[in-house]
Amino acid sequence: MRRWLRLNCGLLLVVLCSSAVGADAGRDAITVQDLHYGEVLYYFYQDDYFTALTHLLTAKQRDRVSNHAEEAELLLGGLYLSYGQHKLAGQIFERLLEDAVSPEFRDRAWFFMAKVWYQRGYLAEAESALDRIEGELIGPLETERHMLRAQVLMEQDRFDEARLQLESFEGPKEWSGYSRYNLGVALVRLNRTAEGTALLDEVGSLNPRTEEMAGLRDKANVALGYAWLQAERPELARPALQRVRLDGPFSTKALLGVGWSDSAQEHYRSALVPWMELRRRHLLDPAVQESLLAVPYALAKLDANKQAADYYLDAIEAFHEEITRLDQSIASIRNGELLAAVLAQDSSKSMGWFWQLDELPDAPETRYLYELMASHRFQEGLKNYRDLMFMRANLDQWVASLDTFDDMLATREVAYRQRLPRIEASLASADPDELGSRLLELKTSLKAIERDEDAVALGTLDEQTNWELLVGMESKLAMFRDDPEVAEIAAKQEFLKGLMYWDLSRDYKARLWRQTKTLRQLDKDVKTGQRRYHRVSQKTAQWPERFAELSARVAALNPRVGLVASNVDNALGRQRAFLEDVAIDELTAQKRRLDTYMIQARFALASIYDRASASAVTDFDGLNGVSP
Repeated sequence: MRRWLRLNCGLLLVVLCSSAVGADAGRDAITVQDLHYGEVLYYFYQDDYFTALTHLLTAKQRDRVSNHAEEAELLLGGLYLSYGQHKLAGQIFERLLEDAVSPEFRDRAWFFMAKVWYQRGYLAEAESALDRIEGELIGPLETERHMLRAQVLMEQDRFDEARLQLESFEGPKEWSGYSRYNLGVALVRLNRTAEGTALLDEVGSLNPRTEEMAGLRDKANVALGYAWLQAERPELARPALQRVRLDGPFSTKALLGVGWSDSAQEHYRSALVPWMELRRRHLLDPAVQESLLAVPYALAKLDANKQAADYYLDAIEAFHEEITRLDQSIASIRNGELLAAVLAQDSSKSMGWFWQLDELPDAPETRYLYELMASHRFQEGLKNYRDLMFMRANLDQWVASLDTFDDMLATREVAYRQRLPRIEASLASADPDELGSRLLELKTSLKAIERDEDAVALGTLDEQTNWELLVGMESKLAMFRDDPEVAEIAAKQEFLKGLMYWDLSRDYKARLWRQTKTLRQLDKDVKTGQRRYHRVSQKTAQWPERFAELSARVAALNPRVGLVASNVDNALGRQRAFLEDVAIDELTAQKRRLDTYMIQARFALASIYDRASASAVTDFDGLNGVSP
């Protein structure tokens, strides 16, 4: 059952991080469009809710989750709620859950918020959240919703409204026992004993198939038995109480009630049987403590005054010893040992509503507090205390981190001073304006070549050298134009020139395309170089100011962290005092009960002594009146 409830509570955070449009079952999963929101979800699904919360707040402050604004707000509300920030969470949900999501999603969210608020003791908020549910929930959630509303009403002593809620309950068979039990208790508290006991008798007579249902049956029979005892019908109480298992958690109350049922009918010998069994059990149980008085009470009724006196003396001694232990435990709690002992064995790293105390240490101050520590009130307070302890440790880490940041800045400043001469030398050797001018010249030349279709200008270095050689031969050959041998050479020169021009013209288009492409890439590279040059120049000039700014920010964080740490320390002190006061109040109540029992035992013992003394005086007077 606990695992099922945990999974259902966890579903609230799971659905809150889903898309407001695709939150219904069967819809496609959302696509993360902002890297920082994906990072938040990563930590969230790792159950690292504190890191997810801090990263989400940072991303929202820097406007880095703009594509997931509503989902981020819903997730933020769920994370706030898990840390008990119900007011902040409520404001977010009221703003976003009305129109931004489907009705089914909204109803489920309000249900889980109601459950968390109920567990944290905010009954009015829990009832308000339940009132916001408009439709019928899916599966067992609808059943649990009815039960939760009834519990909220009963916690506020509104038993008549709880009765109406439970009477209209129509749920699965496994929940009907809880419904009838709660309704029976509500009716008994409304002094409608006949109706209430009938329902409790139904639950107390069921055939349990699981340990959980066996516990519910025992609980119902104990409630039924004591209801009949309060109604002064002890003959009806005994059969119900005898149905309780002797090895169950309610066996001590049942044994005590059976004894009082017999005692109310003046069957004192029968009453001694369960009470004698009960007094052999652990004295921490209130029923066992009461049995220490019940046994001598029954013996006194049977005129076994000497035995009754002995049992009263044993009870007084036991009560005195237990009161001494309670005083020691109260002193131990005041010294802060309770929370230290409780959390010493806590190895869990989970925070928020998922964590709960499962085991108690074997310490004197915890022996008396099992029932208290199982209550929502104490568990939720302990969760808050653990969360504050985590935050305090986190702040201590930040203090150390701030010192590290100072060292990092100092190291980077030294590195900057060392590299600055080389950077300045590199900047001085580069002239981005000259590169721009040379690039412009190349562009102009290429445009002229394209305009004149100058194929020769795009030739290789060898081709241009050979072309210039052939062209240079023309003037020299013209001087000996009439010489037959020169004429033959001129013809060969003309042929070679034409052949070469043919090759250059053939490759002109391809070479022009390659040169254009190369020049385009060169233009990009020059612009990139210019941007980097100016950026490096600018950053180099800004680094001293940047160092000063970062140092000032780190220095400003120190008092802020100190102030937050002081606030957390104050909250820790208040929360520690609250938990210790709750525990001390519980131990004080137990001590008052034992004081009352001890006073009753002493009065009863004095009464026995008085009767014995009066009897002795009567016997002596009778002897004086006898004739020799």
